[in-house]
Amino acid sequence: MRTDDQSAERTPQKRAAKPKTKWEQMKKTDLTLEQLLVLMSNNKLAEGKSQRLADWYGHGVTYYGRWLERQGLTATLQNFTLDSVRAYILYLKERGTYEKHPTMVASERRLSDHTVGTYVRALRGFSSWLCEERYTTEPILARLKIPKAAKKLQDILVAEEIADIVTSLNPRTEIGARDQAIFLTLLDTGMRAGELCGLTLDDVHLDQGYAVVFGKGRKERPVKIGSRAAKALRFYLLHWRKPTVPSIQNVFLTIRGVTNEADAMSPEAGMPLCVNALGHLLKRIGKGAGVPRLHAHLLRHTFACMYLMRYRDPFALKSLLGHTTLAMTNHYCEAVQQMDVVKADSVSIIDGLDLRFPDVNRRGRPAQKKKRG
Repeated sequence: MRTDDQSAERTPQKRAAKPKTKWEQMKKTDLTLEQLLVLMSNNKLAEGKSQRLADWYGHGVTYYGRWLERQGLTATLQNFTLDSVRAYILYLKERGTYEKHPTMVASERRLSDHTVGTYVRALRGFSSWLCEERYTTEPILARLKIPKAAKKLQDILVAEEIADIVTSLNPRTEIGARDQAIFLTLLDTGMRAGELCGLTLDDVHLDQGYAVVFGKGRKERPVKIGSRAAKALRFYLLHWRKPTVPSIQNVFLTIRGVTNEADAMSPEAGMPLCVNALGHLLKRIGKGAGVPRLHAHLLRHTFACMYLMRYRDPFALKSLLGHTTLAMTNHYCEAVQQMDVVKADSVSIIDGLDLRFPDVNRRGRPAQKKKRG
């Protein structure tokens, strides 16, 4: 038999708790969200992420910090909690567009589900980064779900609207030539707004019928340019493109609406077109053509759906659009499938039944047959 002493010798003893490091002992809850955001932005840029992605995180976290301050709380890590973020989401759902905006007029129209989801995704990414860098022991927003957005039908331009827009632009003017080249290039290639603004002369190969765009994730991809879009681009580049300095290589430049050489060389014109200016430009084009909902991504949606309706190749479309996976491309496949069902040349359910509807009079009552007498 084993003695008590032998049993005690074989019983494993509990290991002493590992002492905490100085980093774990450090108090980090007093750090402001602004200080942490600077570190996160530098980290993303050092990893090769784009400045636009860093700005996207910055806007999401900054707006949340301002909301905390309006609630009488300090924008510190201590107040970055799951409950406060949930309260912030409820505020966003009731908030009007352009509320607290420095220049735009506030509207009673509520933020869309997509916009609210964008703010939440930025905060979730910030929460994950805090855990990765060990500012928190676990992701603070790990249990937070993205608010469910309403699933809407894919909106695209129809042929009549495209024709109205093209005919509303006069290529014999400086603005008209540039705007027509922009519209046809976006529609024919499915480029994003930022990809079009970053397009340079070296990226365009009109003789070979393609261009190389620098898209999301710092990835280059070729896109095909058709003969009509190439013709509009050639005309604009040859006659109307006037850079402020010869070193500017961007294809699309700003315009003041004047054609004389002295004004064209002024600082207000001949500079690379930015994404915000492109948005205002397309809105102006849409209003002039009677299509006020026109924007850059609508042209991308139109390109994707029309490509699938013509070629039925989602894998080629994935490559042309620059999608990493087929998940986003499948949205266009579902939209095209819904269009095909509606447009199918099939008989209506009611029309296919042999029904005899009763005759009714002007008051909606069954009409009485007149007796012959």
